[in-house]
Amino acid sequence: GATATVGGQARTVTVGSATQVTIAVQAADVANPGAVAVQVSNPAPCTGGLCASNSVALTVTAPPPTLSSLSPSSTLAGGAAFTLTATGTNFTASSVVRVNGSPRTTTFVSATQVTAAILASDIASAGTPSITVFTPAPGGGTSAAISLTVNNPVPTLASLSPSSALQGGAAFTLTVTGSGFVPASVVQWNGGSRTTTFVSATQLTAAIPASDLV
Repeated sequence: GATATVGGQARTVTVGSATQVTIAVQAADVANPGAVAVQVSNPAPCTGGLCASNSVALTVTAPPPTLSSLSPSSTLAGGAAFTLTATGTNFTASSVVRVNGSPRTTTFVSATQVTAAILASDIASAGTPSITVFTPAPGGGTSAAISLTVNNPVPTLASLSPSSALQGGAAFTLTVTGSGFVPASVVQWNGGSRTTTFVSATQLTAAIPASDLV
């Protein structure tokens, strides 16, 4: 006649002997890592009026997460913040996506999918930032990394200011307007690089020496 609770919820019990019972633990009982209280009770009347046993903790550990893919798997440098979808296995509600080891705001979707808020600063320049998923103890751990490819955009050139200069004139600053510019962009004059200052994704300035105007 013994009964049992797991995490305060009644569960089916099979009595094996005066010293052993088996309890049907449900998947919902171990859905999240932590300590789940297990307690057994006998039917009344009981000695001293105490029918319930002490509780013993069932430790639920998180499995180590694995990361199999990212969506999108690439983006353009200098772009806006976006939501990254990480697919894998063994994710929990406490799993966190990390970019180069730094945590990002993460939303749990399922045991195989989480989403993360990627900052504009994470993709400010071209490169391959490392993406991992971390699940805290008990259990858990850090997944193997997958690189997010951040590509430089193809620049476009729309206009120059000034658009003309006098032969034999003095050195001057040329303003270049267009799109897709990044801090590493370089203005070229007849194929030769000129000292360039990044202003924005749509504007650069370049130092044109007097020798270019001979």
